[in-house]
Amino acid sequence: MKKIFIYVSIFIGGIVASLLVLLIYGLSFSQNVVIQDVAKQYCHARRLVVFGNVAIGFISNSSAVNKNLEQMPHTLKVLSTGTIATMYFNPFESVYVPPQYLGTYHINASGHEGILVLQVKDGKLYGSVRFPNWANGVWEPLKGVNIKNNTLLFTRSVTNEQERIKTGAREYFTQYYVGTYKDNGKKIIGFYKSRGAKYLFEAYRKK
Repeated sequence: MKKIFIYVSIFIGGIVASLLVLLIYGLSFSQNVVIQDVAKQYCHARRLVVFGNVAIGFISNSSAVNKNLEQMPHTLKVLSTGTIATMYFNPFESVYVPPQYLGTYHINASGHEGILVLQVKDGKLYGSVRFPNWANGVWEPLKGVNIKNNTLLFTRSVTNEQERIKTGAREYFTQYYVGTYKDNGKKIIGFYKSRGAKYLFEAYRKK
Protein backbone atom coordinates (compact mmCIF):
# COMPACT_ATOMS: atom_id res chain seq x y z
CA MET A 1 0.00 0.00 0.00
CA LYS A 2 2.85 2.34 0.90
CA LYS A 3 4.55 1.66 -2.45
CA ILE A 4 1.34 2.45 -4.33
CA PHE A 5 1.09 5.75 -2.47
CA ILE A 6 4.69 6.59 -3.38
CA TYR A 7 4.15 5.74 -7.07
CA VAL A 8 0.95 7.81 -7.19
CA SER A 9 2.73 10.74 -5.53
CA ILE A 10 5.57 10.57 -8.06
CA PHE A 11 3.11 10.37 -10.94
CA ILE A 12 1.09 13.37 -9.72
CA GLY A 13 4.29 15.30 -9.02
CA GLY A 14 5.47 14.64 -12.58
CA ILE A 15 2.21 15.92 -14.02
CA VAL A 16 2.34 19.08 -11.88
CA ALA A 17 5.97 19.71 -12.87
CA SER A 18 5.13 19.25 -16.57
CA LEU A 19 2.23 21.71 -16.31
CA LEU A 20 4.46 24.28 -14.62
CA VAL A 21 7.08 23.92 -17.37
CA LEU A 22 4.43 24.37 -20.07
CA LEU A 23 3.02 27.41 -18.28
CA ILE A 24 6.42 29.07 -17.88
CA TYR A 25 7.29 28.26 -21.50
CA GLY A 26 4.03 29.71 -22.80
CA LEU A 27 4.28 32.90 -20.74
CA SER A 28 7.81 33.52 -22.00
CA PHE A 29 6.52 34.50 -25.47
CA SER A 30 5.17 37.97 -26.21
CA GLN A 31 1.69 38.02 -27.71
CA ASN A 32 -0.92 40.53 -28.76
CA VAL A 33 -4.44 39.36 -27.96
CA VAL A 34 -7.69 41.23 -27.40
CA ILE A 35 -10.25 39.28 -25.38
CA GLN A 36 -13.99 39.96 -25.42
CA ASP A 37 -16.00 38.36 -22.63
CA VAL A 38 -19.65 37.30 -22.60
CA ALA A 39 -20.60 40.65 -20.98
CA LYS A 40 -19.09 42.47 -24.01
CA GLN A 41 -16.16 43.82 -21.98
CA TYR A 42 -12.70 43.96 -23.57
CA CYS A 43 -9.21 43.38 -22.19
CA HIS A 44 -5.74 42.97 -23.69
CA ALA A 45 -3.23 40.16 -23.07
CA ARG A 46 0.49 40.49 -23.70
CA ARG A 47 1.16 36.85 -22.84
CA LEU A 48 -1.53 34.20 -22.70
CA VAL A 49 -1.70 30.44 -22.17
CA VAL A 50 -4.99 28.55 -22.57
CA PHE A 51 -5.04 25.27 -20.70
CA GLY A 52 -8.24 23.27 -20.30
CA ASN A 53 -10.93 25.54 -18.90
CA VAL A 54 -8.65 28.41 -17.87
CA ALA A 55 -6.63 31.12 -19.59
CA ILE A 56 -3.57 32.43 -17.72
CA GLY A 57 -1.60 35.49 -18.72
CA PHE A 58 -0.61 39.11 -18.22
CA ILE A 59 -3.97 40.78 -18.83
CA SER A 60 -5.20 44.36 -18.63
CA ASN A 61 -8.25 45.64 -16.76
CA SER A 62 -11.61 45.36 -18.53
CA SER A 63 -13.09 48.14 -20.64
CA ALA A 64 -16.40 48.60 -22.45
CA VAL A 65 -14.48 50.06 -25.41
CA ASN A 66 -11.98 48.17 -27.57
CA LYS A 67 -9.51 51.06 -27.66
CA ASN A 68 -6.01 51.66 -26.24
CA LEU A 69 -6.23 48.43 -24.26
CA GLU A 70 -2.56 47.65 -24.84
CA GLN A 71 -1.60 50.86 -22.98
CA MET A 72 -3.40 49.86 -19.78
CA PRO A 73 -1.55 48.23 -16.84
CA HIS A 74 -1.27 44.44 -17.12
CA THR A 75 -1.14 41.95 -14.24
CA LEU A 76 -1.01 38.17 -14.01
CA LYS A 77 -4.60 36.89 -14.08
CA VAL A 78 -6.51 33.65 -14.45
CA LEU A 79 -9.72 33.67 -16.53
CA SER A 80 -12.28 30.95 -17.02
CA THR A 81 -12.67 30.16 -20.73
CA GLY A 82 -16.41 29.96 -20.08
CA THR A 83 -16.43 33.75 -19.62
CA ILE A 84 -14.60 34.38 -22.93
CA ALA A 85 -16.73 35.06 -26.01
CA THR A 86 -13.84 35.46 -28.45
CA MET A 87 -10.13 36.22 -28.75
CA TYR A 88 -8.54 38.38 -31.46
CA PHE A 89 -4.90 37.56 -32.15
CA ASN A 90 -2.64 40.35 -33.50
CA PRO A 91 -5.62 42.74 -33.84
CA PHE A 92 -3.50 45.81 -34.64
CA GLU A 93 -1.37 44.26 -37.35
CA SER A 94 -1.91 43.71 -41.06
CA VAL A 95 -1.62 40.00 -41.76
CA TYR A 96 -0.16 38.02 -44.62
CA VAL A 97 -1.46 34.51 -45.17
CA PRO A 98 -0.14 32.17 -47.90
CA PRO A 99 -2.80 31.99 -50.64
CA GLN A 100 -2.95 28.20 -50.43
CA TYR A 101 -4.27 28.52 -46.85
CA LEU A 102 -7.28 30.60 -47.95
CA GLY A 103 -10.42 29.76 -49.88
CA THR A 104 -13.43 27.48 -49.54
CA TYR A 105 -13.24 24.15 -47.73
CA HIS A 106 -15.67 21.31 -47.12
CA ILE A 107 -15.65 20.75 -43.34
CA ASN A 108 -16.73 17.77 -41.28
CA ALA A 109 -16.99 18.45 -37.55
CA SER A 110 -17.94 15.28 -35.69
CA GLY A 111 -20.25 14.21 -38.50
CA HIS A 112 -21.69 17.66 -39.20
CA GLU A 113 -21.03 18.49 -42.87
CA GLY A 114 -20.54 22.12 -43.83
CA ILE A 115 -18.61 24.82 -45.68
CA LEU A 116 -15.67 26.78 -44.25
CA VAL A 117 -14.48 30.00 -45.92
CA LEU A 118 -11.22 31.78 -45.05
CA GLN A 119 -10.23 35.12 -46.59
CA VAL A 120 -8.13 38.23 -46.04
CA LYS A 121 -9.76 41.64 -46.53
CA ASP A 122 -8.16 45.04 -45.82
CA GLY A 123 -5.24 43.31 -44.12
CA LYS A 124 -7.48 41.35 -41.73
CA LEU A 125 -8.16 37.62 -41.65
CA TYR A 126 -11.80 36.57 -41.67
CA GLY A 127 -13.61 33.25 -41.57
CA SER A 128 -17.16 31.97 -41.74
CA VAL A 129 -18.80 28.57 -41.57
CA ARG A 130 -22.17 27.12 -42.54
CA PHE A 131 -23.67 23.78 -41.57
CA PRO A 132 -26.76 23.45 -43.82
CA ASN A 133 -28.32 20.64 -41.76
CA TRP A 134 -27.68 22.21 -38.35
CA ALA A 135 -30.37 24.49 -36.85
CA ASN A 136 -31.18 27.32 -39.31
CA GLY A 137 -28.24 26.46 -41.58
CA VAL A 138 -27.07 30.10 -41.79
CA TRP A 139 -23.58 31.52 -42.30
CA GLU A 140 -21.80 32.06 -38.98
CA PRO A 141 -18.93 34.59 -38.72
CA LEU A 142 -15.99 33.01 -36.91
CA LYS A 143 -14.16 34.79 -34.12
CA GLY A 144 -10.48 35.06 -33.30
CA VAL A 145 -9.39 33.64 -36.66
CA ASN A 146 -5.61 33.23 -36.78
CA ILE A 147 -3.20 31.36 -39.04
CA LYS A 148 0.35 30.94 -37.72
CA ASN A 149 2.82 28.89 -39.71
CA ASN A 150 0.67 25.90 -40.72
CA THR A 151 -1.78 26.10 -37.80
CA LEU A 152 -5.34 27.45 -38.02
CA LEU A 153 -7.18 28.68 -34.93
CA PHE A 154 -10.68 30.08 -34.61
CA THR A 155 -13.68 30.20 -32.31
CA ARG A 156 -17.23 29.26 -33.27
CA SER A 157 -19.71 30.45 -30.67
CA VAL A 158 -23.22 31.60 -29.84
CA THR A 159 -22.96 33.83 -26.77
CA ASN A 160 -25.94 36.18 -26.95
CA GLU A 161 -29.64 36.09 -27.80
CA GLN A 162 -29.20 37.79 -31.18
CA GLU A 163 -26.77 35.09 -32.31
CA ARG A 164 -28.98 32.35 -30.88
CA ILE A 165 -32.04 33.55 -32.80
CA LYS A 166 -30.06 33.98 -36.02
CA THR A 167 -28.49 30.54 -35.91
CA GLY A 168 -31.43 28.71 -34.35
CA ALA A 169 -29.20 27.25 -31.65
CA ARG A 170 -31.05 25.75 -28.69
CA GLU A 171 -28.48 27.08 -26.22
CA TYR A 172 -25.33 29.17 -25.95
CA PHE A 173 -22.02 27.45 -26.71
CA THR A 174 -18.35 28.12 -27.46
CA GLN A 175 -16.11 25.87 -29.56
CA TYR A 176 -12.35 26.42 -29.86
CA TYR A 177 -10.88 24.99 -33.10
CA VAL A 178 -7.23 24.12 -33.75
CA GLY A 179 -6.24 22.61 -37.09
CA THR A 180 -3.06 21.82 -39.03
CA TYR A 181 -2.75 22.37 -42.77
CA LYS A 182 -1.70 19.32 -44.80
CA ASP A 183 -0.76 18.76 -48.46
CA ASN A 184 0.14 22.40 -49.09
CA GLY A 185 -3.20 23.69 -47.81
CA LYS A 186 -5.43 21.14 -49.52
CA LYS A 187 -6.73 19.82 -46.21
CA ILE A 188 -6.92 20.77 -42.53
CA ILE A 189 -6.88 18.17 -39.76
CA GLY A 190 -7.55 19.04 -36.15
CA PHE A 191 -9.88 19.14 -33.18
CA TYR A 192 -12.21 21.46 -31.33
CA LYS A 193 -13.03 21.78 -27.64
CA SER A 194 -16.50 22.36 -26.24
CA ARG A 195 -17.59 22.16 -22.60
CA GLY A 196 -14.36 20.43 -21.64
CA ALA A 197 -14.59 17.69 -24.27
CA LYS A 198 -12.46 17.31 -27.40
CA TYR A 199 -13.85 16.41 -30.85
CA LEU A 200 -12.22 15.85 -34.24
CA PHE A 201 -12.74 17.88 -37.39
CA GLU A 202 -11.29 17.83 -40.91
CA ALA A 203 -11.64 20.10 -43.91
CA TYR A 204 -10.82 19.62 -47.58
CA ARG A 205 -10.46 22.32 -50.20
CA LYS A 206 -13.41 22.37 -52.56
CA LYS A 207 -12.51 21.85 -56.22
